[in-house]
Amino acid sequence: MLPPPLPQDEAARLEKLRRYAILDTLPSESFDRITRLAGRLLQVPIALVSFVDAERQWFKSRVGLEATETPRHLAFCAHAICGDGVFVVPDARQDRRFAGNPLVTGAPHIRFYAGAPLRTTDGHNLGTLCAIDARPRELSQDDARLLGDLAHMVIDELELHAVARRERESRARLFDAISALPDGFVCYDADDRLELCNERYREIYALSADLMVPGARFEEILRGGVARGQYPAAKDDPEEWIRQRLEIHRKAKGPLEQELPGGRWVRIVERRTETGGLVGFRTDITEMKERQFALERLATTDPLTGAMNRRRFMDEGERELRRARRYGSPLSLVIFDVDHFKRINDSFGHAVGDKVLRRLVEEANATLREHDMICRYGGEEFAVVFPQTDAAAAEIAAERLRAAIASIEVKAGDELVRPTVSIGGTQVDPHGDSLQSALSRADGLLYQAKRSGRNRVCFAAASRPLRAAGL
Repeated sequence: MLPPPLPQDEAARLEKLRRYAILDTLPSESFDRITRLAGRLLQVPIALVSFVDAERQWFKSRVGLEATETPRHLAFCAHAICGDGVFVVPDARQDRRFAGNPLVTGAPHIRFYAGAPLRTTDGHNLGTLCAIDARPRELSQDDARLLGDLAHMVIDELELHAVARRERESRARLFDAISALPDGFVCYDADDRLELCNERYREIYALSADLMVPGARFEEILRGGVARGQYPAAKDDPEEWIRQRLEIHRKAKGPLEQELPGGRWVRIVERRTETGGLVGFRTDITEMKERQFALERLATTDPLTGAMNRRRFMDEGERELRRARRYGSPLSLVIFDVDHFKRINDSFGHAVGDKVLRRLVEEANATLREHDMICRYGGEEFAVVFPQTDAAAAEIAAERLRAAIASIEVKAGDELVRPTVSIGGTQVDPHGDSLQSALSRADGLLYQAKRSGRNRVCFAAASRPLRAAGL
């Protein structure tokens, strides 16, 4: 018995076997159909799909044979893979290469062998499709072509398996990479159905994470999140918020900053793919927003009292004045300051004076409505704008504010400081007043209140005379 030769490209062939992961390829009915077909068409009892590596031959599919592998030096297929065409042994007992082969002298008593190499598209023979009989016979040219065609079917199926495996591996690597992203990632198809998202994306939208299943529509997930309180901005008008968010989503506009429960913020960036799908990223910007809000507070808030500063008050007041002009709604404002504040500072020190101002603003915030705007206008002087409020209602609110402040008691050592304020106020004429002219008129009324004895309200509409009220 002569040992089988080695192909000239043996190293490259073995590397190809490794890359095709033949051993890892699961048994396939498609291979079995081909071996059954080969056995029936060629009328042989044994048909095999075999592969050969450096040590052995093993069978990926077999008909009529119990063994799953043989040593390489016994393998007929080790000879077949060295050629380009069908390798035929009409009678193994008469062929000195195989006469002493245990597979010939013993079970399965091979006499006839025909093997077509499984040749890849880049020219490597990985194995064979072979037909085996226990009696000698010839192989016609038609049968040789048939065996070769079936071998091409095997290699086509093998390459389909390899492509599918590479796709699975590529998809797994993609999923691994997406899962490792520090940001949330999501992908929707052209029908706006969820294809995939990473765990970080589900963590960001924790309240609606269970809705994020492949095939779910973006709008369905969005509406579910709104119903569960996922989006604070949607609270006042859910349908309008959903409409606007869907419009942004359809156009893939961005970036968009979105508030989430617990004071968290994310930046949304979405882009359309060439196939009409959408990919999106969610980046946590909570720390950045907190810094931004802190800077805004510093720029717009009085650091001592927490009230608006004068700059922001003027901006917000002008906005309310424009709204009053547009809708014909009433608007009023007041200016007030602490009576004898210098005396408090001189008698008890500036620390007590600062405490008085802080308590005054605390009491004002507790007394005023949520949409009333109070600012520290300067020193111990404050201003309040009352949106959608006429003179009569504003005067009542001002008197309530005066009384609330008069009830304050601030400890100064063993003594109590009981501050009072004088208030001047007016209704604003939206068409005849500027904000500054109305403030100037209120300032004059403030001094009228002081001249009238302090701790009182002096209020007037533009069309009626001044009057003083209070203690």
